[in-house]
Amino acid sequence: MTLFALLVCGTYFIKPSAIIPAIAIGLIEALSLFKEKRVLLPEVLKKTSTVLIVMFSFICLYAITQNKIEHQTLIHVNRERVIPAVHFMNMGISGDGGYNAQDTLKMGELATKSEKIEYSKQMYVKRLKKLGVIGYFHFIIQKQINNTADGSFAWGKEGHFIQGDQIPKSHGLKGVLENYLYIYGKNVADFRFIAQFIWLIILSCIFFGWHNKSQTTQTIRLGITGAFLFLLLFEGGRSRYIIQFLPLFLLGASLLVNDSKQSIKKIIDATLLKRTNYES
Repeated sequence: MTLFALLVCGTYFIKPSAIIPAIAIGLIEALSLFKEKRVLLPEVLKKTSTVLIVMFSFICLYAITQNKIEHQTLIHVNRERVIPAVHFMNMGISGDGGYNAQDTLKMGELATKSEKIEYSKQMYVKRLKKLGVIGYFHFIIQKQINNTADGSFAWGKEGHFIQGDQIPKSHGLKGVLENYLYIYGKNVADFRFIAQFIWLIILSCIFFGWHNKSQTTQTIRLGITGAFLFLLLFEGGRSRYIIQFLPLFLLGASLLVNDSKQSIKKIIDATLLKRTNYES
């Protein structure tokens, strides 16, 4: 558990959103204390001490790492140019909830970190008031759809992820792959269809396995819920943002595939039985 805490802390400094599954693990472990009707005192003390060890290890490593970062001299960092987290929340309610070039340029124009924070807060409140309660509700529903709908995860729709003019020119296996993956390939639409089909299978496995309430699957579900909330609060609006949480989806689908098969079979059997009775 000490090693777990150290790894989570290191993960936070590399990519903060990656600790969402770790938070899910901690919450499920804490809630497991109340699962049993009768919990023995030694068990409570054991789990409480474990939580305290994890928290202490995390806090110690965080303090040490943060101090090293602040006092390192290898790379010169102008802290006034740091983009605050509220900026990404501000972008998260603009347009489709994704990247906003105007806000990004404004961050470059403002000289100090405090000015960036103040501007982002003002714009966030302004956009929130403009949406209103009902408007915001509709906005987050549409944003959730945008975050999860595209099984190709916006492949080829933005960025320069493949060098060159992205026109297939090779032959053999390389040429086949280029035609499937390059945006001007003959089979790129087939690739997107296949990717979408696989994505729907993954989501279906997770959805129809709802009756599995094991601690592991509940942890994965909570992690996926946390991922959705994170993307709704911060910059999102594209399915590519969910790539960082794909391990949760892949693990969840793998663990729940058998339960999903049983659920789907029961639904089909019940539907056929109902139809037979109706025809009779």
